[in-house]
Amino acid sequence: MIDEGELDIILKETASLIKNADAMAIFAGAGMSVDSGIPAYRGNDGLWTRSIQINNVTINNFDLMKPDAFKLRPELAWGFIGLLMEQYDKTSPHIGFRLLKEFVSQKEYFIVTSNIDGQFQKAGFSEKRIFEFHGSIFNMQCGSEIECGIWDTPSIKLGSDGISAASPTPVCPVCHSFCRPNIHLFDDDFFVPEISAEQQFRYMEWREKMVKNFRNIVALEIGAGKTIPTIRRYAENFAEDNFLLIRINPHDFKIDKANHMSIPLGAKDSLIRMKDFMEQEDCPF
Repeated sequence: MIDEGELDIILKETASLIKNADAMAIFAGAGMSVDSGIPAYRGNDGLWTRSIQINNVTINNFDLMKPDAFKLRPELAWGFIGLLMEQYDKTSPHIGFRLLKEFVSQKEYFIVTSNIDGQFQKAGFSEKRIFEFHGSIFNMQCGSEIECGIWDTPSIKLGSDGISAASPTPVCPVCHSFCRPNIHLFDDDFFVPEISAEQQFRYMEWREKMVKNFRNIVALEIGAGKTIPTIRRYAENFAEDNFLLIRINPHDFKIDKANHMSIPLGAKDSLIRMKDFMEQEDCPF
């Protein structure tokens, strides 16, 4: 573990590099939202390790995030989604989101995230510059493979137990089959990619344009763990040996390439301390 003096040197250098960059590619995992009070998905107290008790039966959250749950036990599955949506709606993005938005205010940028909580949109980042490759909880899709539409997820009202969704649960407005969130579920073989694919296409276009026109590009990876390393792979594939990659993670912070940098802190603390160094240098954005 590095000491505070060495950490300050790294933060000061990364702050300068971000300030002087022409473009930023931001790769955000669940750790970006944790500082807002949104629980992580994995780990000792992660969302997928928790369970609910109903009628003396224990049901794992993990099992409620499978496609069959929305068909076989829709009240419980949609009740769980309703609780998550309520939490995400009530949550205010932490100050790090605002600081990050300041950092990119005069730059080209794009955000690639595994988060389904809509916090980047709520923080004011352009929807046209976000790629949510796991989808969004605020969209739903038909559960039938015949109908591949995507619609806004309606508000989910909970029943008297505070856990189950009140009837009726969402159904497809076209074929009236059961509906499910337009997110990658566990054991999922039918995620409708229409929105996510369009976002990915915009990201790939942006990446091609940046690589062609700029050399001073910083890749910033925030809060992406190793258990499901998709975000880390996106960041590493973007940076390769061509661009600087800054990895922010309080736990899985190690980075292999000597020309890349790591910061063993959480998202909010890292961004606040970078901002402090920028202000010390009186750096305009």
